[in-house]
Amino acid sequence: MTDIEGTVASVRYVLGDGPFAEIGEARVVVTDPTGEHIAVGGSAGYPQWAGRDVAKTSGTGVWNHVGVYDARTLRCRWLLQLRWPVNALAFHPERPILAVGSGSYDGGYMFEGELTLLDLDSGRDVSILKASREVTRLCWRDGQTLEVTLSVRDDDELEELGTSAVTTTITLDDWTAVSARSVRVADFPATPVEGVDDTNRATAEAALRAIASGMGLRRVLRRRVWAVAALADGRVLAGLDQVAAECWTGAGEPLWSLPTDGTGCQILVDPGGATAIVNTWRGRWDDPRAIIERVGLADGSREPLHILGYPAVITTDDSGRFAVRDTSYEGGHRPTPVFDPSGALVAEVQLGRYDLFNHFFDIRRAPALLFLKGMGKEPYEDKWVVALDPERHVIEPLFPLAWDAVCGRQILDAPGVFISDAEGDAVIHAGWLHHGHGLLPGNVHVVRRSYPDGRARWTHSADHQVTAVDALGGIVYVTFNSGELLALRTTDGHVLGRQRLMANGHPVVPLSLGTHPPDTVVIGTMDGRILVCRVGKA
Repeated sequence: MTDIEGTVASVRYVLGDGPFAEIGEARVVVTDPTGEHIAVGGSAGYPQWAGRDVAKTSGTGVWNHVGVYDARTLRCRWLLQLRWPVNALAFHPERPILAVGSGSYDGGYMFEGELTLLDLDSGRDVSILKASREVTRLCWRDGQTLEVTLSVRDDDELEELGTSAVTTTITLDDWTAVSARSVRVADFPATPVEGVDDTNRATAEAALRAIASGMGLRRVLRRRVWAVAALADGRVLAGLDQVAAECWTGAGEPLWSLPTDGTGCQILVDPGGATAIVNTWRGRWDDPRAIIERVGLADGSREPLHILGYPAVITTDDSGRFAVRDTSYEGGHRPTPVFDPSGALVAEVQLGRYDLFNHFFDIRRAPALLFLKGMGKEPYEDKWVVALDPERHVIEPLFPLAWDAVCGRQILDAPGVFISDAEGDAVIHAGWLHHGHGLLPGNVHVVRRSYPDGRARWTHSADHQVTAVDALGGIVYVTFNSGELLALRTTDGHVLGRQRLMANGHPVVPLSLGTHPPDTVVIGTMDGRILVCRVGKA
């Protein structure tokens, strides 16, 4: 691999692709007056499960999408990424313009959102409201006038007006020339209205299935691939929403799939390669159970190991031992059970309370069971990397998670990989620095730590949260929630390349990553697809 900006991996297959795959779960579907375009608004969900959150960014989180599709081929022409949920779509009656209304309640006081215009010729989008307002309904009265239904500004206005929404009309001579943040809603009279009917949202997925079926295609809703693994024979494993685990051939054909009413969060292949441990979270905070299974990789056979009354994170080492750590708020009082490769209980250790922002420490191919444990008064304070002593079955502190005084405030979320090369044994892990104003630019780090003393050999700084880390052939591969894939040389952290990940010409958000020699990297995405890639050498 050479020092280049723009190419790290070439995509060979896109698994789980299909009609409207870019959207996730649809909320709104409309067709333009000419019948040439279909616009769909939806979301792949929020990038969080009970063991981990990967939503932190120094920019704006854009987990909601609007796709504009060619009605004849269902090819996605434009993909718009938005901060707020999509509530309304309306094609201009005469011009190539799509109006997009988005927004939601912030959970505490404000109703936030925006009105966005998408130019269907150029793909340019512009947010036109001067102040943030949730837009819930749109209707063009004619070529100059757009009727807009807005939620009230905040809880105070809700109490003052006695209604949750108002309707106004915005009249402009030329909607193609409107500039960003130029429209003041206060300039147009508003009329209180009743709450907005959600029937369009309830039927959106049914509409997409009907459209796809009419063209001889099948619409399958897929979201959030939290786990992927590449096998020696070229097969690919994945866990995602509604699928505990699935298996694909090296040529991209589905082999088997294990449905679940929750989310497949972790897939940890056993050393022999014939089975895997799978962690499924029910996916609801009011029913947080985890199901731990052993899955036969030849045929997808299932062997339940543990059905827990709480969510959990699994940690493994290179021998096949695994530990099941309670991630619930009350979990700090429960010991963490440790099992040998056969599933027999061998120890119970006390690690303290876990939370999904602070304690995720999934180190691939580690020689020992590694965890994060808080040493301060609170479990998130003074976190150390600790290991299970295999002889005495007790926890031994190895080194502080913070590698120097500069980053000593608080480091959160640290996925990584264990490597052994000419420079010695090491853990290469990521993490981001806590700050009262959120994630700041440059406050994400990838660092190589000598093992077991934890000395930092090199660091690389970034702006967005790391979603996954793995290594192959002297290169560490890192994915970010910004959509970027980064390649660093393992010995010195030198940047070998970076690229924006794409599927069918549109950006995707990577959630998971796996590698296999000599040149395979697989990447699971927010929208439910899997990129099977080929990479070069360092």
